[in-house]
Amino acid sequence: MERNWTGDDEKSAFDDLLSARVPSRGALSNVLEEYELKALQSEHAAEQYAVRHTSNRKASSGWRDPKNKLQSEFSDTVHHVQDALHVFKERGVLHHTEYDSNIPAAVHGAPKTAEESKESLERLRRMGQFEAQDFDVVDNDVERETTLNRDHLDYLVEESWRWLLSFLIGVTMGMLAFLVDIVLQRLNSFKYTAVKTVVANHGGFWAPYMVWLVFTMGYSAMSAFLVTSFAPLGAGSGIPEIKTYLNGVHIKGLLGLKTLVVKMFSVTLSMAGGLIAGKEGPFIHAGGIVGGGIAGMGSRTITDLLHKYGYKRKAKASRKYGGYFRNDADHRDYVGIGTAAGVSCSFAAPIGGLLLSIEEGASFYSTSLFWRGFLATCTGVCTLHFLAQFHERPSEIMDARFGIRRDLGLYDDNIALYGSKFWYYIWELPIYVFIGCIAGALGGWFIKLNIHFTSFRAKYIPASNRWRRFGEVVFVAWLVATTWFIATYSSPCQNLPSKEQLSYYENSGEDQDIYAGVSGFDSRGLKFFPQLWCNSTQFNPHGQLFFNPLVQSMRMIVHFGETLPESITPEHIISSSLLLLWAVTIFCGMLFCFGIGAATGLFIPSLALGAAWGRIVGMLVRHMVGHHAISLPAYAAVGAAAQLGGVTRMTLSITVLVMEGTGALQLVVPMMLAVFVAKIVGDSVSMGVYDLHIKIRGAPVLLEAALESHQRMVSDKLSVGELMTTQMTALEPVMLVSKLEGVLRRCAHQAFPITTEVDKAFAANESFPLHGVIKRTQVLRMLKHRIGLLTHDGMSALPPAKTRIPKSQEERIELLDKLEQFPLKIRVKEEQEGILRDLTDEERHMYIDLRPFMQRTPFLVHANASLSRAYRLFRTMGLHHVFVGPPKPMVMGVITRKDVTEENAELALGVKANKGLIPPAAAATGGGKDVPFFPYAPYQPQADMSVAVGGFSRHHSEQLPTVEEDEQEEEEQELEDNERASLMSTTKV
Repeated sequence: MERNWTGDDEKSAFDDLLSARVPSRGALSNVLEEYELKALQSEHAAEQYAVRHTSNRKASSGWRDPKNKLQSEFSDTVHHVQDALHVFKERGVLHHTEYDSNIPAAVHGAPKTAEESKESLERLRRMGQFEAQDFDVVDNDVERETTLNRDHLDYLVEESWRWLLSFLIGVTMGMLAFLVDIVLQRLNSFKYTAVKTVVANHGGFWAPYMVWLVFTMGYSAMSAFLVTSFAPLGAGSGIPEIKTYLNGVHIKGLLGLKTLVVKMFSVTLSMAGGLIAGKEGPFIHAGGIVGGGIAGMGSRTITDLLHKYGYKRKAKASRKYGGYFRNDADHRDYVGIGTAAGVSCSFAAPIGGLLLSIEEGASFYSTSLFWRGFLATCTGVCTLHFLAQFHERPSEIMDARFGIRRDLGLYDDNIALYGSKFWYYIWELPIYVFIGCIAGALGGWFIKLNIHFTSFRAKYIPASNRWRRFGEVVFVAWLVATTWFIATYSSPCQNLPSKEQLSYYENSGEDQDIYAGVSGFDSRGLKFFPQLWCNSTQFNPHGQLFFNPLVQSMRMIVHFGETLPESITPEHIISSSLLLLWAVTIFCGMLFCFGIGAATGLFIPSLALGAAWGRIVGMLVRHMVGHHAISLPAYAAVGAAAQLGGVTRMTLSITVLVMEGTGALQLVVPMMLAVFVAKIVGDSVSMGVYDLHIKIRGAPVLLEAALESHQRMVSDKLSVGELMTTQMTALEPVMLVSKLEGVLRRCAHQAFPITTEVDKAFAANESFPLHGVIKRTQVLRMLKHRIGLLTHDGMSALPPAKTRIPKSQEERIELLDKLEQFPLKIRVKEEQEGILRDLTDEERHMYIDLRPFMQRTPFLVHANASLSRAYRLFRTMGLHHVFVGPPKPMVMGVITRKDVTEENAELALGVKANKGLIPPAAAATGGGKDVPFFPYAPYQPQADMSVAVGGFSRHHSEQLPTVEEDEQEEEEQELEDNERASLMSTTKV
């Protein structure tokens, strides 16, 4: 029976339909059966409906919730829904636990439920808050002309500056690490000395507790105030943000000088305040800021301060003093070098730091970048060690022994004898694999819980509410401080070891205070056995962990007692119950502290957590196999590395960092096994903590396709043409300034194609000739400095584009200096309106010539190319956009791998010189003398050039135009452009 529902009946049907939590087949079928509705439309109509609303994403508003589309598209009747159900199910839109066998493989990867569709749409919405970087090298006419006239000496100077800047990055990060260590040592010494004094003079609970709270909450409050008031991006570790930037996504204010200052002070105060935090993550962020700032040889923040106080100078070095690297690609490379130097100096581990920047941070890396990063990390650690030794014994600096201290070591290498303390048996390898399983599961559980904490913060403590963020930090500081103090106060007292063993325990060799984060002994001259509320012959065992900086407690767990000879049975070891209590409190503290409004890192807390329960596992193994000597430090070190790997999902760099930091070089095999297993188990539970926060924030990060099987599955099934936008806002090569002003105000696009047929560019499914592309920031700089403006009546022929290029190299460099994006970056949202408002009426009626300044060779892909191909192009090249061309483009030649080799290029350049194909400006640099004959193959059109010049084929050689022919062809093209330009005043963008 067929019935048509209208009015209230139809509304009731839709209300029931939309009340279903997910549009599963059962929910929709029940509604249809209740109203006895049958489909009125054909299977073909339903197929077209499903195609439109499940795969068409060309328009920016495409692909909405299927339920909403049902309501809007079929407001007159719902009888066709049953036909659409079948199609939706085949396309994976409706609920399935997995893809059933009846679902075609061609749609595997599509959302299986409406909830998944909503989640994807929500992530796309959050992505709208970010703007992609463009690491493509600028290749416009001015740049080409400048590059063509650079001599070999200029290239040598540039290369020298590349190495010198890498050296300066290392030195700067070493100095910053030293300053942070010194300040942290002083702050911690004030705190612990004050509490010890109150305990010795007054005893009891409340007086020492209040002093403890004053210091811990005071330090933490100052840390939170700096972040919430001056630089919100200074919160957290900064690793997700740096990783996002290096992947090609811009985050405003991430690499500013103000963020660096706030980050360094905040992390120092956070650690001194007792928050569960480390400095390694913040130092990665700080290193990126230092690397980018030194590469740009200037500062926007300092320039703004100078202008604020009446000084019109710019904090920007000239090209003569290193100002070579002010494009996006070079800036990215030096940010990567800075991150390597940062983590190296925080761990005093140059190799591990360099590997971490490659494994976790950089999406683009090269051999030359690796070498310069190697120099920066080595220089940074060397600077740190030199300053630390000079600070302690300046008069003995030339006689001091370097290389005997480790950032995560409790004793000097000369005393600890790591070779006799770190070992393993072959039968222990399965146990270390089990440790990796525990670390991966625990790391995944931490991340799952952190999702709930992050959701709670986003709802009740948003980043936009500075006072709530501040209050949260103060509350967490009170909670952690109270927990730590109660754990210390409630500790039973134990007798001190014998004097003989005490001398071994306390013999730390060269002073390690700067790396421990605290200095000073108690009244008995002991460092590792705090007295506190105990008498002079006893010590507070809980105070060994809870009344110490976090990094020092982690050192105690791994290394305490290593100086004892093997023949002596230790009278004191840290108990398993204390380690368990420590591990639980650290885990809970990590949950509360990671993500608060202060600079905090996750490396040291993760290492401390893993070291604690790893040592517990070693104690259990020792108890079960009492006849074997078991290395407890080995279990602690492997547990620490595995736990950090379980949280961050890094592998190689974590292994090397822990080996360098602890000296456990003998444990490379069990450590690699444990870290690798921790990653596998953790990945089965959740994403890595940094990748997860990138995803939560919604940044359009492109992960490596080889590591993402789901991404490959989806991309392989789509073509570029199915996702491209066909309506583009284009600019004309030469256009009225007033029209350009209107375009900039009407849209928010960051780049514009250049064409004489702007109507076709804006029309859907219309191809148009692409002359080039230009960025919004480039256009704004041209307007700001009045570059490219010309007076024209709109009817007569325009002057050739080359007339806009300065004749001398000095003038060209000066012009490029005005167009450089770094270090004085154009802030589009803040500065665009001011730049446009400053234009006079006369200037608005002038024309602007974009031809010499546009990128003439943008990247292009075919419309029928797979999405995977475009994905690889975006990720490997770091592109902001790629234009899509027709499936059958015109071809004028081919180039092979051998053609682009250095040898073939040299010979081709020689042929070009012998033919006289050099610009007049280049010939003039020789003082008017003729260019000498190059000793390459002479130009002989009748000869086979493929023999004389490698892969430089004869046909191509014979067709090379002369200078006159080339100029004539350019003039003809410009005359054609001028004819089109005469219609500019009536052309609609």
